[in-house]
Parts: sequence; C-alpha cells; structure tokens
Amino acid sequence: MEGAQVQQQSQQPTPRQHSSAITGAISKLKELGINFLALDFDQTILDIHTGGRWKESLEELLPHVRPVFVQLIQAALEYNIQVAIVTFSGQTTMIRETLEHTVGLPGAHQIPIRGGDRSWRYQGEGSLDGKQAHMASAVEELETRQPETKITKATTLLIDDDRKNIRFALYDGTRAIWFNPDKPHKLLQDILKLA
Repeated sequence: MEGAQVQQQSQQPTPRQHSSAITGAISKLKELGINFLALDFDQTILDIHTGGRWKESLEELLPHVRPVFVQLIQAALEYNIQVAIVTFSGQTTMIRETLEHTVGLPGAHQIPIRGGDRSWRYQGEGSLDGKQAHMASAVEELETRQPETKITKATTLLIDDDRKNIRFALYDGTRAIWFNPDKPHKLLQDILKLA
C-alpha cells in the first residue's frame, strides 16, 4: 500500500517539468484571473464516451485518459487554480479512481466531482441549465474548504465537448471553451486565445 502511495505521489510533476504549452496555458488563465476550471469527463478528459455505463476495469479505462488533461489538472492545482469534474455520468467513484491513478494524490482528493449520482444538490438560485448547477455546487464545496478563495462566473472556465453546455455557460456569463474531441491538440491553443 505504501509503495503504491509513494508511486502515485511521485507522479506529480514539479512546475518546471511541465511543457511550455501547459505552462503558457496556465499563465494565460492566471493573467485572466481564472481560478476555477470545470472539466467535463466523457469525450473531454476521456477520448471515449462511457455513457455513464462503464462495465470494464479501471485498468481498461485509464488508457483513454487524454494526457493533456492530466498535465493541465496537475499544473492548475500546483498554481492554485481550483478544479472540478462536472459530468452527467453517475459513475463518480470510477471517476475519482481515474483521477487518483492519473493526477495522483493528494491532488485527486482536492477535486470535487459533480455527476449524475444524486450525491449533491444545488440549493442556489442560479441557472440549472447544462453544467451550471454542477459548477455552482462544486464552487460551494471549494469555498467552504477555502473561505479565502472567491470563485465567480468571471473567474471560472468550463471545458466541455457538448456545445449545449458551452452555450448555457456563455449565456449565463461563465467563460467556456468548446473542446473538439477530434482535435484535442487544439485545447491549449484555445486557452491561449481567451480574452
């Protein structure tokens, strides 16, 4: 057990080990005052869509995790940008295990997961469209853990492959990037284009 924990912890790179593209993207987020990344899971972090019904092993799922997201999440956490997973999948335990094996510990445990598992409820009066309630609920948890952190729509960035979720976010005043699952290499360029 200790060996596995040490191995997972050693997977977390130091800031100087990140590629210049990842470092550039993080610098852009910091420049814009973004302190919260809300990331979709299926067809975004993963290169497949599980439909919330993954029946295979975790080991069979891990190769489907896009390395760019592992690097982005690790760098964001190192630079005090909060991260949450916002998904309609109800398989949040599998998502947590995926993060533990890719992002590593303790980073994975800093990430709220808001999925379709009915483990959470947004009590606020904001939009319930798309991923808006997911993000708002995750922010409530993050701000409870770290009261000095103030997250707003203006300091949030949603990255999702579903254009409807992007439209709902933009309409509600939240920054958002449509992630093209067929062109994952464009993600960091799209972050650099944010204004």
